[in-house]
Amino acid sequence: MKSRYATICMLIWCFPASVGAQATKHKMFSMTSGDGWLLTGMAQARPILTKSWSAAGDTPFDTEALYLTHTSAMLNLESPSRRFVLRFTPNFEGLTLSDGELNIGSWGNGFIDSRHPHNLFHEAMVSFNAFDSGGGGFSLSAGKGFVPYGTDDPMGRPPVKYPTNHHLSQVLERFTLNAVWSKGAWILEGGVFGGSHSQGPYDLSNIESFGDSWSTRVTRRFGKTAMGGWSWELSASHARIHHGKSHKNALYNGALRFDAPVENGQHIYGLMEYSRSTPAGNHEHGYWSFLTEAQWSTGSHTPYARFETSIRPEFSRGGGMEPSFFRYGHHAKLKGATGWSILSLGYGFTSGGNSVSITPFVEGQIFHVTSARGDVTPMNLFGAERLAALTVGARLHFGGDPMRMGRYGILDPVTSMTGMTVMSNMQMPERR
Repeated sequence: MKSRYATICMLIWCFPASVGAQATKHKMFSMTSGDGWLLTGMAQARPILTKSWSAAGDTPFDTEALYLTHTSAMLNLESPSRRFVLRFTPNFEGLTLSDGELNIGSWGNGFIDSRHPHNLFHEAMVSFNAFDSGGGGFSLSAGKGFVPYGTDDPMGRPPVKYPTNHHLSQVLERFTLNAVWSKGAWILEGGVFGGSHSQGPYDLSNIESFGDSWSTRVTRRFGKTAMGGWSWELSASHARIHHGKSHKNALYNGALRFDAPVENGQHIYGLMEYSRSTPAGNHEHGYWSFLTEAQWSTGSHTPYARFETSIRPEFSRGGGMEPSFFRYGHHAKLKGATGWSILSLGYGFTSGGNSVSITPFVEGQIFHVTSARGDVTPMNLFGAERLAALTVGARLHFGGDPMRMGRYGILDPVTSMTGMTVMSNMQMPERR
């Protein structure tokens, strides 16, 4: 055990010193072909050690484990005019996280209190962009990725552990056709997609359900910055999802987001959102979440915090100390629901050069669980109502910082970075 902690300490706290004590803003990898096509990209991984406790002791939550999580890359291939863009985000957690990651409070895709590995094709979207001279534009995007609903993928947000609301606030890894129109401060999006989700990291069979579900999102931006971006976003989303022939679901999300530099080289990010899931014909048995999170970056220092209160489902699953305690079948019997209050606090220190960024971090969580409905109590399920977890690790970024996922076409942050400002002044070609 001592050697394990020594190895983690060396990786997290010692290796960054050899790279450089002063953090610099590193750029994304980029390569331009002779005819003007541009390839940009980055990659990331997070080696972590998670230790958890319960107030009672000797429960499935009194454990520790090492993980290599958030293993993914993000690549954009753009035509010379930025008219056509291919976004590809492979995720390798099927290899590095095949048995899941201890993530108390989370649930979805057959994992509970453990985060599931994401699909190899996390994003594989092709976009056609149309720009006009009025400061707006239109685009169509198709492929496998995020539908226009909710907020950003937690993989690109400050806390390492995912929130309970992941499957209430994002609809991801679906085969989808998305459209977006923007004009000034307004953005309107709509999507048609398949409601079935992948059964595992390498499953692509959910294309068979394409067209049975839809979503829409409207966003109003405020506080235009000197660089042409926006400090504030206020959004509202709605989705109607078919999970098979007998299960239909309505999702709602409202969010307020702030992300901008402030004085003296500091940067502040904040998000507040409310999400709700309402099963068709059963409005009294939905699930909801209220979440707020923030990060303050000053130089190399990045303290952050998140608080979430939510209601989540509870399923029949394995008991005792077995791994099956953290799994449930996709058609498992619903036992009831529990209420969660989760406080997460973290701190990271960034060092690195132009091509590699390393951020050692420590993140602590405190959980309080109550019975919400049905024949479930925290004492019977977990042996305790109060839980805690501590995670230490490092964020490794290669070739650039992570960008926002699930934003395609004219909203693609990589496209904006590499030339959207110029393209927004182009006139659309005349029709013939």
